[in-house]
Amino acid sequence: MRNNAPISAMLKFHFGNTIICADGQDGTLTRVLFDAPTRRLTHLIVKQGRFFGKTVSVPFEQVKTATGDGVWLTCTLEQLAAFPTEAGSGVSLDGRTTVSMDGRSGTLEMVAAQPGSGELAYIVARDVLPGQATLLRTPYVEALAPGQITLTDPSGTLKALPPYRSDRALQKEVDQIIFDLGFLHIDLKGMSLRVLDSVLYMNGNISSTLRGELTRDQVAGVIGLLEIKNNLIGDDALAAEIARALGQDERTRGLPIGVYPDLGVVRLSGSVRTAQQKNVAGAIAGKATGVRGVTNDLRIDPSAGMLYVMSAPEGGETKDITPGKFTRHTK
Repeated sequence: MRNNAPISAMLKFHFGNTIICADGQDGTLTRVLFDAPTRRLTHLIVKQGRFFGKTVSVPFEQVKTATGDGVWLTCTLEQLAAFPTEAGSGVSLDGRTTVSMDGRSGTLEMVAAQPGSGELAYIVARDVLPGQATLLRTPYVEALAPGQITLTDPSGTLKALPPYRSDRALQKEVDQIIFDLGFLHIDLKGMSLRVLDSVLYMNGNISSTLRGELTRDQVAGVIGLLEIKNNLIGDDALAAEIARALGQDERTRGLPIGVYPDLGVVRLSGSVRTAQQKNVAGAIAGKATGVRGVTNDLRIDPSAGMLYVMSAPEGGETKDITPGKFTRHTK
């Protein structure tokens, strides 16, 4: 397969998922159509309404993204309703599709496609290996036919593949690992850890970049996680970014402003000469990525002096420090 995207960027089509248009949601995904020779997804078959709605054929080009949460389309609800009801040509796959190899067979659970091209990336099939769901990348897929996927195992490794675990099971294990790390308890209120389509998304704020990396390392061994997206923002990095922005803005450059983040809530302390400078400093801090709030404790002092201090190296602290202990001053 060429131009593989990371798992997190792939489009995952779960049969029965909600269809979400640019201006609202309507309908469910019932099946997908693939062009067999190129193995590219060409159309989604969507049933509108709950009981008596019509079924429409939506071109793949309308797909913005697709996850276990739903399928997002670029079209409007009106445009969705105007798509043809004829499915067109192609290999039709749905939740009743048989997945078979060497006399063993299971059923198709979901399919994933490469963004942009629609090329088949992997499938998840249940009971091809007895009693489990298994993720099968394209080298295992020998042929696509209507209602039928035939597998091949030239390397003899299919039996050794680990089970494809549910997001719920993965989430439970990740949560337990994080809870057992006592040193992270102080950070929990700022973090959001969610497993979606076997990808762990680590979002929010943490007291230091180092702790974010340690958290990632601790959960990296969870069997079944396909990727970890560490988007945690450390207070050290946040303090450095805000101080840099204050130092670069001519309205606040050189003023004695201290920056103190606590899991994304930033306190500004020090002195400025005018109310306008205080407001500007607060606005600059509020624009930084990852800021959850700003407490502007700057004092207005017309005689506030310039501050000349040594600044930390680019990239922030190299030590692990607890929340509320980071400080940066503008140059």
